[in-house]
Amino acid sequence: MSDSYTAVYERDGEAWVVEIAEEPGVRCLCPSVAEARESIRGALGRWLKTDPAQLHVVDDFRFPAQIRTVQQSVKATRTDDDRNQMMASMTDSKSAMSWAEDLGLSMRDPVTVEALKSLGGREVSIDTFCHTITMAEELSRLTAAEDRVSDRVGQED
Repeated sequence: MSDSYTAVYERDGEAWVVEIAEEPGVRCLCPSVAEARESIRGALGRWLKTDPAQLHVVDDFRFPAQIRTVQQSVKATRTDDDRNQMMASMTDSKSAMSWAEDLGLSMRDPVTVEALKSLGGREVSIDTFCHTITMAEELSRLTAAEDRVSDRVGQED
């Protein structure tokens, strides 16, 4: 058993495919990053017959090939001034909805949409935006799990 495992995430249409680099047979397909993180850790724990909480898993997000190509091209031609301007734009505050649009985030998850709308027109940093998205995804996952439990309990009655 390794000391550390790498979970490689790739977008596949509307879902996330995640695979453990060191154990290619361990992979999951999930609709959100939060679900993918939880699922891959559980799958790796079952694969290794160990408690997932005892595993050290490092997340590695991969861009699609076309984005990687553009990214490499931009990196090769970017000047120091370009880099400084880019860093300044990433630390500027703007509305959460603007961040979502700029980053191309899907607005289909109602919990995430409500979390972003609750920030209103207030300007937030990228750190605050990412924290909001992470919390909204986690809340959505917990709400969905709670709904499944309620449905099962209702069916048993």
